[in-house]
Amino acid sequence: MSEVIEKESQVKVGMVSLGCAKTLVDSELTLGILEKNDYKIVNDVEDCDVAIVNTCAFIHEARAESIDQIVQLTALKEQGKIKKLVVLGCLPQKYHHELESELPEVDAFVGSGDYPRIAEIIKEVQAGKKVVEVGKPLYLYDAEAPRFSLTPSHYKYVKISEGCNHKCSFCIIPQLKGLHRSRPIHDVVEEAKRQSREGAKELILTGQDTTFYGKDFENKLLLPELLKELNAIDDVAWIRLLYAYPVHLSDRILETIASSDKICNYIDVPLQHISSRMLERMNRHVDKEFVHNLVKRIRTIIPEVAIRTTFIVGFPGETEDDFNQLMDFVKEAKFERLGVFTYSYEEFSTSSKLEGHIDEEIKKERLHRLMSLQQEISEQENKRFIGKTFSVMIEGLAPKGKPGYVGRTYMDAPDVDGSTYVETPESLILKPGDIVQCQITDSYEYDLTGTFLNNK
Repeated sequence: MSEVIEKESQVKVGMVSLGCAKTLVDSELTLGILEKNDYKIVNDVEDCDVAIVNTCAFIHEARAESIDQIVQLTALKEQGKIKKLVVLGCLPQKYHHELESELPEVDAFVGSGDYPRIAEIIKEVQAGKKVVEVGKPLYLYDAEAPRFSLTPSHYKYVKISEGCNHKCSFCIIPQLKGLHRSRPIHDVVEEAKRQSREGAKELILTGQDTTFYGKDFENKLLLPELLKELNAIDDVAWIRLLYAYPVHLSDRILETIASSDKICNYIDVPLQHISSRMLERMNRHVDKEFVHNLVKRIRTIIPEVAIRTTFIVGFPGETEDDFNQLMDFVKEAKFERLGVFTYSYEEFSTSSKLEGHIDEEIKKERLHRLMSLQQEISEQENKRFIGKTFSVMIEGLAPKGKPGYVGRTYMDAPDVDGSTYVETPESLILKPGDIVQCQITDSYEYDLTGTFLNNK
């Protein structure tokens, strides 16, 4: 009976995690600490004792989403549905002074490097204190850190580094996350083995700049060595690399990917623009020739590679000629996956001081033109897969109106890329993480449909 009473008396904590996969890892670590300290993690943030918002502040839209979520939760607090509200992460790291005055309903503001103290902070909040814990973002987790999973069990994100040394003129990430810090190879491998033992079939490597891995503690780029160690782990089927900075995407890295049987032939490299003038204003340390050659090197070294990239349109000073260069480049490169952002004015960024800021309507029009072009390219490129056979990692049952099961090929990362719908015999039962062979029978703008052939 005493055990039942103790469990019923646990403080219930719910979380809203915003932003990218890197933030998601921070959220899992935060909840892991709380669970270890006997807090009860609940799915319903509208019915908990303590609600936590892990925020993103990378661009204006992310900040607006974070503020909107905080406001929604303050309304629930006023209604008595939640008792305490904690705001965590990048938004308070940069703007906690403004947030304190504008959002007095919030009980605690916690910076992006201070979440290891989250259990103690919540105790203080429950005791009636207002807490502001925003120090220098220096924390780097290790393999022993507890985590509460927010993803399906068959894939896990592994953050191999934190922070960034680059000074791209549009970006404030170094101010939010600090300078680059790599985890030791043995520590990343230990975490990856644990994730594998717990059922992960795909490991997705993240960091602000994964290609800079190792430079800070050995003055040597060590990503190839890390990838080789991870490739040797039993039971892991796929390893996917995200956030490769163009300058450091060396032939050694590309050759390691090409020669490894588990590392997906998938390169996520944010190129941002092709105009040399724009790249210089962005402080990207590359020019048009470098970017062209990089794409050629990737496609030469890695057969059947899927390249995911992102571009910024409407950057200060971008002319119609600059934009047309970008359109021509996208037509030529035929990227398998592409995202486009309009330039976001960031008060503390170098680019905010540049001349030639562009009207929002022009930004939106350029985004629409570029995405319309990419949609046509993607639709045409997907047609070439009809008749080919792919390994597909199953995510679950397909939504109503779609055949059988839904999954992903090596060309698709969770949440950001397309899906493959697999027609299967009615008697066949598959589970998330199963890998099946599928022959593609139809294609769409971003998705594929195929027929089940056999389990891999």
